[in-house]
Amino acid sequence: MAGNEVKSVHRHDSGTFASGRGRLMGFLVNHDSGASGDIVIYDNSSAASGDEVLEIDEKTAGMFGMEIPGDGILFYNGLYATLPANTSLTLFIQK
Repeated sequence: MAGNEVKSVHRHDSGTFASGRGRLMGFLVNHDSGASGDIVIYDNSSAASGDEVLEIDEKTAGMFGMEIPGDGILFYNGLYATLPANTSLTLFIQK
């Protein structure tokens, strides 16, 4: 698909991963020891509000990831994620 390349975005804290319309194609989570919680990804480029695109339970230390099946998850306004302490997140996004 010309013009629809997949890019990765990595963060160690809550914040914006993408702006505008696109597709979430996969993710990779790394969680060190410490507090656990849930990673929540919103269809919003500036705040933890709006429609939830994906919620990932993060309960123990380790690394895991997933390729989203089919054409991925469509988002319209961008992606904003909230991360628990000691967690990093890489999103694979097609724009």
